[in-house]
Amino acid sequence: MTEAQNNSIFITELGGRTEYLPGETIGEVLIRSGIYIDQPCGGTGLCGKCRVMISGTVPEPTSKEKKIFSEEELSLGFRLACQTKASGDMKVTIPAQDSQKIKVLDTFKNGTHTAAPCLRDNGSGIAIDIGTTTIVAYMVDLGTGMTLAASSAINPQTAFGADVISRISYIGDDPQKLSELQRTVTSQINTLISSLYLKTGRSPSAKDSMAVAGNTTMEHIFAGISPESIGRSPFRPQFYDSLEFEALELGITAEKGVMVKLMPNIHGFVGGDIVSGIIYTGMHKSDELSLLVDIGTNNEMVLGNKDFMLCCSAAAGPALEGARIKMGMRAAPGAIDSVRENGGGIAITTIGDMPPTGICGSGLVDAVSELLKAGVITPSGRFAEKEDLKEDLSKRFKGEKGKDLSFTLAEEGEYGNNPEVGITQRDIREIQLAKGAIAAGIQILLEVAGKKREDIKNVYLAGAFGNYIDIENAVRLSILPDVPRERIKPIGNSAGAGACLMLNDPSLWGTAAYIIKMAEHIELASHKDFQEIFVGNMTF
Repeated sequence: MTEAQNNSIFITELGGRTEYLPGETIGEVLIRSGIYIDQPCGGTGLCGKCRVMISGTVPEPTSKEKKIFSEEELSLGFRLACQTKASGDMKVTIPAQDSQKIKVLDTFKNGTHTAAPCLRDNGSGIAIDIGTTTIVAYMVDLGTGMTLAASSAINPQTAFGADVISRISYIGDDPQKLSELQRTVTSQINTLISSLYLKTGRSPSAKDSMAVAGNTTMEHIFAGISPESIGRSPFRPQFYDSLEFEALELGITAEKGVMVKLMPNIHGFVGGDIVSGIIYTGMHKSDELSLLVDIGTNNEMVLGNKDFMLCCSAAAGPALEGARIKMGMRAAPGAIDSVRENGGGIAITTIGDMPPTGICGSGLVDAVSELLKAGVITPSGRFAEKEDLKEDLSKRFKGEKGKDLSFTLAEEGEYGNNPEVGITQRDIREIQLAKGAIAAGIQILLEVAGKKREDIKNVYLAGAFGNYIDIENAVRLSILPDVPRERIKPIGNSAGAGACLMLNDPSLWGTAAYIIKMAEHIELASHKDFQEIFVGNMTF
């Protein structure tokens, strides 16, 4: 072995060797090499998603890896990138990841919302929605107000954790790490912008403009401003009002003088994406009481009308996006996205009609709801006794109660060359925690407003999860309030759509400023009755 080889590893995806630094993990080497492997838990070794296959020098498995992998997988060289230290003569191959083909909600339609009259004569508007998991960019014709095209991709910051707290913790007070995460997101945005120009046949112009909507942490990182204060009490951001930068200053590829404007933030965990959604729905100027719910990596809710706005956030998303679920995954091909108990067993569908490899958020909601209805899960959230169930259901239990008991949704090889996919008792508990937080948030908003559930005339479901979720099953689990179903309205990517409106009508920046002063944030954790209400909402 040469000295160069002794200090480098071979990465299959790069087709060559890469030097590693002393003490670096495989995950850190990959990120430094521009390969953003899935690490939803932020590299703590708990989620088991950053799987790699190692040959050559294969290290002994850690205690965490022994919990994640079977003996057969360990013998084949499977390890966790976040746990394995790089060493010479090591070859690393990355299996297919959820993020490579994630299902992103980037569709759009032109109508009364997106085709507003515009006074500008020409130029292109770029609206960017920076989500914790995905990024979506839209191109708007500033002369006609029409949205012309959309491009989307995974947010490469997912390599540093699935949620904003993981990323804030990674950055800490280190300006170099802040710059690292800022560069990852601007690089992806530049790729999306290039795609938009390619799709529309347009060219960059000095008359272009950009509007950005994201949660508070994403906007801080994009602007190169430390989000550290958001991660500790009292969770205050460094800025609330809209900020404006020259695109080149942020590393965005554009003509000189093109400006980028960020949506204002309401709170540390209720950001510009929610302000954008409020403007898109028009709830701020309506007499009717509306509830805006954005179920994502974090869950934000706004209750109000033209007279008042109350908002809060609940840490519900990681479970619903699969980060804390044993067989959980993002909405990628092979993810179970719907489940039905059909009287003779379990019927599933998967994204892309591929053999099941895991289960995403909409599938989890369906699975728990359907199994609750079938009696497999009790109202307390525990699995029922096998002898109390029909044989076609009881035979799907694996493991021992109190230890590793799980319910199988897809047997190994049942749909081709697929692994066994099921849900565990711990998975159900994670769903209970998520739905308890969401339901408690809605209940507290109503109580503070002096309103009742039946007073809600519109429930707006923002984001991909709200677009694909089975509404009836979500209501059964109390993820959504039990109101007449015609009042529950999926509205797609309201953050991106609202940003498109801002480009068409600059006067809306004044509206956004008014909304953040009008909105009152309710800190759920410090509410005197939160714990009691939360626990009361955990049962089914």
